[in-house]
Amino acid sequence: MSGLERLAATVLLAVLLVVGAWFGVRHYGAQQHQAGWDAAIAAGEEARDAAALANLAIESGLRARLLKQDTDNLRKEQEHAESLEAAQRRVRAGDDRLRCPAAGPVPAGARAGDRPAAAGPGADGEGPAIVPEVAAEILGDGADVAGLVRRYERVVQRFEACRAVNGK
Repeated sequence: MSGLERLAATVLLAVLLVVGAWFGVRHYGAQQHQAGWDAAIAAGEEARDAAALANLAIESGLRARLLKQDTDNLRKEQEHAESLEAAQRRVRAGDDRLRCPAAGPVPAGARAGDRPAAAGPGADGEGPAIVPEVAAEILGDGADVAGLVRRYERVVQRFEACRAVNGK
């Protein structure tokens, strides 16, 4: 074997070693990259599961609290309905009366602040009594308005409760 052949064999062996090392490093790097990827996915799934459990506990607590509020509100609405029916029965029977406010004569030159209605409601029993059926309707209309206000307040309370949960 001449020196040139030895040199060619050495160069070929060096090239093969470099190519083999390059493939080995590339394979090792791909394995490490995949291992890191798998670890990140597992950690993300674990964090997601933990957050889901925490959110489920918070949601369950909120649902239980809202269910209790709904139950209490239903009971109160039933009490209001019973009170309204009783008040309407008393008015229709003539036991209770609604009266029109007694309006005194208003001088033609009186300013808006000097009118009797601006001073507030008069004492009970001053004006003529309202027809019992109309008085019962007035009570019903008042109860409807009060019911709307209560429902609006419940919506606001639910909104605030949900916002408090989302804010945590």
